[in-house]
Amino acid sequence: MTEILGRGTAAPSSPTYADHPNRSPWIDQLAVDGPPRPLSSDARADVVVVGAGIAGIATAFFVLRTSTGSVMLVERDRVARGATGRNAGQLATYFERPLSDIADEFGTELAGDAQRGFEDANELLDMMVGEVSDQVPVERCIGHMGMFNRHHLEVHLRCMLIREQAGLRPQGCVVSEEAEFLAELPAEFNRLYSVVPQARVRELLEVDDDRYRAVLSNRAGSTNSGLLCQQVLAHLEWKYADRFVYADRTNVERVVVGEDSVSVYAGGHRVTAGHVVLCTNGFVDHVVEDAAGLPIRLAADQQITGRVAYMIAFVEDVPRAPAAMSYIRNAVIGGDRAYVYVTRRSYHRAADSVTLTCMGGPEYDFHAVYQRDAPFPGDLLETMDDEVRPFAQPTRPAGLPYDFHWHGLMGYNDSRIRVVGAHPRHERLLYNLGCNGVGFLPSIFGGHRIARLLAGHHAAASVFDPR
Repeated sequence: MTEILGRGTAAPSSPTYADHPNRSPWIDQLAVDGPPRPLSSDARADVVVVGAGIAGIATAFFVLRTSTGSVMLVERDRVARGATGRNAGQLATYFERPLSDIADEFGTELAGDAQRGFEDANELLDMMVGEVSDQVPVERCIGHMGMFNRHHLEVHLRCMLIREQAGLRPQGCVVSEEAEFLAELPAEFNRLYSVVPQARVRELLEVDDDRYRAVLSNRAGSTNSGLLCQQVLAHLEWKYADRFVYADRTNVERVVVGEDSVSVYAGGHRVTAGHVVLCTNGFVDHVVEDAAGLPIRLAADQQITGRVAYMIAFVEDVPRAPAAMSYIRNAVIGGDRAYVYVTRRSYHRAADSVTLTCMGGPEYDFHAVYQRDAPFPGDLLETMDDEVRPFAQPTRPAGLPYDFHWHGLMGYNDSRIRVVGAHPRHERLLYNLGCNGVGFLPSIFGGHRIARLLAGHHAAASVFDPR
């Protein structure tokens, strides 16, 4: 591995770190699953949900909650063992492209509605946790993003204008009085930011790096989405025992979408359903086709491709306040150099509770078979310790061991917008997929939207609509 954090960095000749096992802090907190429960016979259901990560679990939760129909949830592995158990655990509500760019493509109203949907997912998450379990801690804070040039700031100030026009809650923005570009900012943005001493920028970002001259602040937080999935699954099996079936270790090989029904071929059996919802991020090798055997696909910019993200974490015994920070590293937003993100939260173990600081940024396009148990490369760990650790905890000495090092496969598409809804020519086939690296609140939003669609609620046009 030679391309690290978006720059060409040769692997060191005498590395400090060896390769390490892929160990996720979220999977470490899961209870024992119990014996597998593969599908054992042909079956029927009103709705089949494919994938038991956060997208599939949320979809099943809201469909069962808002209807009287039967639901079958099918998982090729075990619950939450994919990206849901191998993520950064962030409660993020942004897109992987500027909101102003989305408004340019779809209009301010649709862009604002989409952003509002993500932000309202905070309440949907609270509803899920409140109904299911008090064993899933949710920690919220104000997150901060560091910017270092005029381009960064103007892009995000334009996004703030879109938010204002759409009636969304305002974000905070401060600019250092020492910013070289301060006098060059257009007057139309003046009301959207405050000028502060450079010391305030350092304080918000928790760094001594005076390269950063501005900070955007918004609601953020964290929780263990894998643990949430496990708890919700247990709740659904208890509360809806008469109309909910879960099958794991059951790979879906083929989906045939007809005019009157859908056939899902999984684990050597056939499930006949009224609708099927794909929540897989597209990484399983099943075939989706119509009754004539013709393939059913999404628009080119909505088709899901993979990206592998790498994260590491360390434990501190001293309690520290929850935090979520990110630091732009590209001169131009959308460039190839990965941004750095840091999250900090309490972490509950069997015998105690500690502070867990997670950091990440490296992502690599996925072109082969993803091996989830492949080791975490030592050269990448060393580079992250050198380049990312100073953002996460400047007082932590270099070269110390890390408690967790993990990677996960995420679903991206070229549009950088999640796909949520029914296929335009095959209404019995629905999608809730495409995380695009922005946390799991969008998955919960998607599950709620799918449930409303299946319940017959009118759905206005949306940026999320499959094409």
